[in-house]
Amino acid sequence: MKNTFIAIITLLILTSCGNDKNGNLIVNGTVDGLKIGKLYLQQLQDTTLVNVDSVIVDGEAPFQMSATIDEPQLMYLYLDKKDGTIYDDRLTFFAEDTIITINTTLDKFETNAVVSGSKNQKLYNEFNEVNKQLSERYTDLFKRSMNLSQAEVRDQDSINALSSDINKHLKRKVGYALNFAMLNKDYEIAPFILLKEGYEANPVYLDSAYNMMPKKIQSSRYGKQLSEFIKERKEEL
Repeated sequence: MKNTFIAIITLLILTSCGNDKNGNLIVNGTVDGLKIGKLYLQQLQDTTLVNVDSVIVDGEAPFQMSATIDEPQLMYLYLDKKDGTIYDDRLTFFAEDTIITINTTLDKFETNAVVSGSKNQKLYNEFNEVNKQLSERYTDLFKRSMNLSQAEVRDQDSINALSSDINKHLKRKVGYALNFAMLNKDYEIAPFILLKEGYEANPVYLDSAYNMMPKKIQSSRYGKQLSEFIKERKEEL
C-alpha cells in the first residue's frame, strides 16, 4: 500500500513537471542535423530583437521554449551554432497563445522550416506559398530590365515593354495582398500582410480593407500600425 502511494505521488509529480508552462506560447520542434548549438526565441520590442527564451541543443533531441505574449505577432527562432564556424540563421513565424511546432534542418534552417500550430501561421503559410512565386517573377523581370538598361546597345522599345510588365506584375502582387487581407480580415495576419506586402497600394484601398476589419483586429499591434501608415500615406497625397 505504501509503495502504491509513493508510485502515485511520483507519477503526479512527473505529470506536473511535464505540463509545466512558463508562458501562454510554447514553441517546440527539431533541427535535423544539429549536434550542438543554442536556439533563441526572439520577440521584436519597439525596434529591437529581444531574446525571451533559449535552449542548448546537445544532440538531435527535440527542443522546447516558452514565452508570454499579449496578442498574436511575428516572432523569430534564431540558431547560434557552436562548432568553430560561422553559421547563424533566423526564421520567422506567426505566434499566438498556443503550441507552435517548428521542424527544420541544419543546412537550410529557414527555407526547410515547417511551422504549424496556429490559425494565423496556417494563413501565413498559404500567403507565402503564392507570394513567393509572385516575388520570384517580379525579381526576374527586374533583373531583365536592369540587363537591358546596362546593355551597350539599348533597345528602348524592349525596355519600355518590360517596364510595363513590371508595373502590371507589381499591381498583381499588391492586389493579391489586398485580397488576401480582406478574405482573412478576422485575423491579425490581415493588417500584417498589408504592412509587409501591400504598402504600395493606393491608401484608399488600404483604408477600405482596414475598415472591413473587426475592432479587435483594428486595435491589435499591426492594426494600429496599419492605421498610422494609412494616415501618413493620405497626408502625403
